[in-house]
Amino acid sequence: MQTRTSAQVRSLAPPLKCADSCHEQNLNPGYHIYGLDRRKRVYRSLSDGRVIITQHFTERTVTPGGDISMQCSATGDRPPQFTWERDGVVVTTDARYSLGQLMTSDNSVVAQLNITRVRVEDGGLYSCSASDGEHSAVHENRLDVYGPPYIRVLPPIKVQSGESINLRCPFYGYPISKIDWEYKGKTINSNPFHSRYKRNQKRKRNAPTVNMNGLLTLTEVSKEENGAVFTCIVTSPSGEMARRAFEIQVIEAPVLDDLLLGNNLQEGQIVNVYCNVRSGDLPIHFEWLKDGKRIPSGLKVVERSSELFSALVIKKVSLEHCGVYTCVASNHVAKVNRSTELYIKVAPKWLEEPSNSSLLLGRRGAVSCSASGYPQPQVHWMKKDALLGTWQPVLELAGGGILSLPNGTLVIEEVSLADEGLYSCNVENGVGQPLSKSVWMSVNKPVHFDSSTANVTSRLGHPVNLACKPLGDDPIRVTWTHNGNVIDFRHHRSKLTETKSTLGVVSTISIQYSEAMDGGLYQCRASNPYGAASFTIHLTILEPPTPPSDLRVESVSSRVALVSWRERDARTAHAQYYSLQHVPQHYNVWEHAVTINVSRKDTDLRQSLELQNLRPATTYGVRVATGNQVGVSLFTAPVHFTTHEEAPSSSPNNVQAEQTENPGELRASWMPPLKETHNGLIVGYHVKAVPQGSSVSDINDSRTVKVLHQSGKQETLLSGLLKNTRYAVSIAAFTSAGSGPFSIPVFQDTREGAPEQAPLAVECTAVSPTSLRVGWQPLQAGASSLVGYSVLYAAEEDAWHNQTSLHTEIYLQGLLKYSNYTVKVAGFSNYGAGPFSYPIVCATLQDVPDPPADIKVLVLSGSSLLVSWKRPEHSNGILLYYTVYVKPTSSNGPPQTYRVEEGRTGAEIKELGAGRSYEAWVTATTRAGEGSPSRRVSHTPTSRVVAGVASLGGTVSVGVGSSLLLVCQCVGVPPPRTVWYHKHNIITHHSRFTRNHDDSLLINNIDPSLGGNYTCLAKNLYGSDSVEYTVVVLPLPEAPVLRATPHKHSILVEWEQPYYSHNKSSQKISYSLTWKVANGPWQEAWPAARPNLSVQKHTLTGLKCGTKYSVRITATNKVGTSQPAYLDVSTLGGVPIPPASSEWLWSNSTHLYVQRAGWDDGACPLRAFEVQHRPLGTRAWRTAHTQSYTDLSSWSSYESGRSGSFAIGDLTPGTWYQVRVTATNEAGSVTTIYAYATKNEDGSEVGPPSEFLDLNMIVIIGSSILLLICLLSCVYILVRRQRSGNLTEYRDSITVDNKSESGNLTANTSHTNLANMANIGNLSKENAVNAQNRIYSAPIHMRNNSKHELYEISPYAQFAVGFRTFGHVDNQDLPGRHKHRFDTETSFQVCSESEDSDSVSKSTLKSVPRKACRQPHHR
Repeated sequence: MQTRTSAQVRSLAPPLKCADSCHEQNLNPGYHIYGLDRRKRVYRSLSDGRVIITQHFTERTVTPGGDISMQCSATGDRPPQFTWERDGVVVTTDARYSLGQLMTSDNSVVAQLNITRVRVEDGGLYSCSASDGEHSAVHENRLDVYGPPYIRVLPPIKVQSGESINLRCPFYGYPISKIDWEYKGKTINSNPFHSRYKRNQKRKRNAPTVNMNGLLTLTEVSKEENGAVFTCIVTSPSGEMARRAFEIQVIEAPVLDDLLLGNNLQEGQIVNVYCNVRSGDLPIHFEWLKDGKRIPSGLKVVERSSELFSALVIKKVSLEHCGVYTCVASNHVAKVNRSTELYIKVAPKWLEEPSNSSLLLGRRGAVSCSASGYPQPQVHWMKKDALLGTWQPVLELAGGGILSLPNGTLVIEEVSLADEGLYSCNVENGVGQPLSKSVWMSVNKPVHFDSSTANVTSRLGHPVNLACKPLGDDPIRVTWTHNGNVIDFRHHRSKLTETKSTLGVVSTISIQYSEAMDGGLYQCRASNPYGAASFTIHLTILEPPTPPSDLRVESVSSRVALVSWRERDARTAHAQYYSLQHVPQHYNVWEHAVTINVSRKDTDLRQSLELQNLRPATTYGVRVATGNQVGVSLFTAPVHFTTHEEAPSSSPNNVQAEQTENPGELRASWMPPLKETHNGLIVGYHVKAVPQGSSVSDINDSRTVKVLHQSGKQETLLSGLLKNTRYAVSIAAFTSAGSGPFSIPVFQDTREGAPEQAPLAVECTAVSPTSLRVGWQPLQAGASSLVGYSVLYAAEEDAWHNQTSLHTEIYLQGLLKYSNYTVKVAGFSNYGAGPFSYPIVCATLQDVPDPPADIKVLVLSGSSLLVSWKRPEHSNGILLYYTVYVKPTSSNGPPQTYRVEEGRTGAEIKELGAGRSYEAWVTATTRAGEGSPSRRVSHTPTSRVVAGVASLGGTVSVGVGSSLLLVCQCVGVPPPRTVWYHKHNIITHHSRFTRNHDDSLLINNIDPSLGGNYTCLAKNLYGSDSVEYTVVVLPLPEAPVLRATPHKHSILVEWEQPYYSHNKSSQKISYSLTWKVANGPWQEAWPAARPNLSVQKHTLTGLKCGTKYSVRITATNKVGTSQPAYLDVSTLGGVPIPPASSEWLWSNSTHLYVQRAGWDDGACPLRAFEVQHRPLGTRAWRTAHTQSYTDLSSWSSYESGRSGSFAIGDLTPGTWYQVRVTATNEAGSVTTIYAYATKNEDGSEVGPPSEFLDLNMIVIIGSSILLLICLLSCVYILVRRQRSGNLTEYRDSITVDNKSESGNLTANTSHTNLANMANIGNLSKENAVNAQNRIYSAPIHMRNNSKHELYEISPYAQFAVGFRTFGHVDNQDLPGRHKHRFDTETSFQVCSESEDSDSVSKSTLKSVPRKACRQPHHR
């Protein structure tokens, strides 16, 4: 595979500007020749990488007849175009080849080549080339098709002399074993290094070489090699061969002479440019370029070419013919060029001749003067001095402000009177006669004013004169307008006069006595032939002012308020000052108001004033009047506002701190600050507890909580403090604006608690087979006085044992030999034990084993005995082997010993004397040594072999649901027959029992009914023998009894095993506790199983307040996992409690305020508080305030999250509104709607809304109630009729049934069922009491093996019994991995209204179809 990116040159490089000289450059060094290696064809430019192939096809080998698709995708600056080639030949669309390309969403182009019914000749080297015009990228790979080899025909290969070529053999067919090349009948060696070691053999300098892939390389091809023929030979593994000869034609690149061009050319002459070829192979093609582009036809340049030269003919040269001309010559292998520059000299000619100009005073002026010619003409401006009469350069006379642009234009930035005069424009370029033209520039003065506006003020009834003085050249014409209308001077009160001055005209309007209507905007417009200008006069007629309008409060803080107002109409524009008054609302009289005079600000549309030194949380009224030199207006209607709250300015009083019964807890109490220092509504208090002493000086140990404000005495509990630590408690009150100062600290000590840390570095060392040493690091002195340490240890299947130690080590004595013990340590104080350390496991040392538990000797033949035995009851280590001792009974010599490997419990003793009595005994050996011998057993070998059982029985314990194999190894001649008994009954065909060929008995899926004695009896002609097993079936652990105590954000879960659990102290039990919120997934309370301790409890933390949770627990021992116990419990708290009335709302004329302190959080912190409003009688609600509380970590358990008030602004005065408040906490949300009215503008209250007494509404409500009563009456009549008919049919059916089944009906009312009913009734009463105490209990689960406690439901019972169903609920999955087992009885479960309910079902069970109930499970 080969992928290359290139940028191919499509145009010639710009020619260099050099007169009568030219340069030769090879424009195509990588010129492609058919059959050459593609790596010679593609080359890179300086901007390589502009086209990138992002996806390409791979090399493939296929069989003929199938279809194939090849795909390439590329991206570039522009969408590239694709070209497909096979062995250098462009692929086109035909009957079997189809090409296509499309653009994707990421501007990439995807090209695809599809070949149908592939043939052998379709094989070859395929390439996809992507090009965007200037850049390209190529990818190539082979497609091989199974078939015989063949080589395609190629035309003669042309190559430039002196260059190297790489020639690929264009073959197809597959497989190919080798590719060879021949030259002049000799095979070209494919390994150029092979001949290096041959003596006296010289290798030609430029000899052709062939690489391992069959690529022929010719380096520096010379003209002498023209016409050379190379032959490619392709051979398949089967011996098939293909040959093809290729001719190499070496061509010389053209070489050009310098271009010939005449000198000192003039416009209109004839110009010839010659391009001659010095050398190069024909044919040669010529092409001419001007400035790097083709020569335009509009220049009328004639091109004449022959085989060896080319010429350009310009019959009448002109300025547009100037430029760089390039001759490009090319043949089959190369392209070269030469360039020269053509230029001529042209005398200047006018393009724009200057003329006399008139300039305006003070404006920008410009005079044009431009000419053409070659070289470019230069323009110079001169001005004639009026006094001296000489010409001088304009730029020197001006001294700045005058520019001469490159195009010859003269620019005067600001025309003055001194710029008037005679100017001359001179043009020359050194060719021909220069050009010159004199022009006169005059300066005219347009109309203008010294100022554009003026203000005039006059009292009502006084005379007024308005003057306008335009300046400029005559003639000047003046017109007057008043507020945009032309003034009619025929009015007897107005008179217009005009007088001429030396600089212009003076126009005056005289008004004899002014009226209010004369005020306004006067405009004097003057014009002359050179321009126009306007002068504006603002006339103000003073009169008594009017009160301002739109008085409002812009912003309010605790002690500052910003009020603003607007002038009522145009007459108040001459107001000079404003008088503002404000007074607290409780005075309600303006005699006590504070008066402030404010000067009018002419630049402000709205006047404003900041009121300072106000009191926090106080309602004020404010009004304003306008004043000027005429008088003072009336005051506006008052506007009311309430200042914001501030933090209290004093601390709470009578602060006290007391201990509680719990360690790390204090009770703080206090009284509120003085009323006058509240500065608003006190929402709550910050209670800060700081530990004292250097050992607890860390600031992280300080505790600050927020507490809800209550009436009267305040108090709170500070929990989670350091134990046995002295704290400084101080309290600060806070409002919605912030917190006040803290009180003087009071000091109190917390009670001592249990240690908070577990001992570290606990290690355990075996001392002897029955003792261990346990050591640990001492606990650091903390908040509790350490009394000692408690050490818990237990064997693998044993209960926990506890020992205490006053030191940091203890020796545990009386332990089991060679047993694993789990050990953990905790420190304890007078308050109790702290957390235990992480459990570690260690083992006691090995000891000599106990003797084998039993031994038995049987006769095998007249000279052999069979000795069998049972493993020692306590191996006390790893058993290595057994030793069997045998000796004649009457002999005093040493016994014979036989070593038996561990794992076998029997040995055959051979070569004994017939009729002689032998005694045998067995010992076991561990690494500690040989143990005590078993009891001795004597027997005499005889030829009469009585039936015997070598297996030794005993007690076997097995878990319920497991399988058990009982072995019965028999001997005897003839072979005995065996019979198995269970509880003295012969075992025949049974689904639970399997008799094996070796007489063993396999018991499957064992349950308690299969426990008891099992006997295997073996019998032949000479006697019998038996072995007896006692099978003890261990039951599953019972479901624990659950209890729960809820708190605000946690639940304390406690459990214990039922009192009737069997052997509850003999096995170690672990528990799995899971919990979930309603409709949520089950979650594990701890990651691993928890061992059984004396008190079982766990606290679920991080729970939501006021939320219902489900708790589930199972017990697991070595037998399996119990049924789960369920319990539903809710955390403390509830939804927010809104105020019953609107007492927590208040208003002024434009705002409604909602005090959030009126909402009780229901003991759960508020999470969101939303306020909406609408005018009474409308439908659309508008949201005025929404607030969410996300960071509540600093609030205590008594925190309410309530502070501040929310304002609803932009309301209409004296209007009734409905306010909808939604408060949300973790327990839910509650929405309440209140009706409240804004006050009138004068601060008075609004009467009750008239909508409540609307007669139409009363009629609609009354009609609706009457219609509802009629509908309910109809429904009641229909129901009574239906029930009457059903009752009659039911009574008839009962009568028929009683007659047909007389004497067969029995009431299954046993004393057991009645007692159970009574127990359930008592349990219901207890549950009701517990619900009031918020203590939850799970139902006691029935034992699986207690038959008398199962309810047996008679299908003919005519009464209903209240009972509960126990066990696993279908929709709840157990977290444990063990499957549950059931006994042989049939276990029924009755359908109830809710399978998730653990409470007692209703006293009367409804009749439900049997298919809706759970089917019984038979085992």
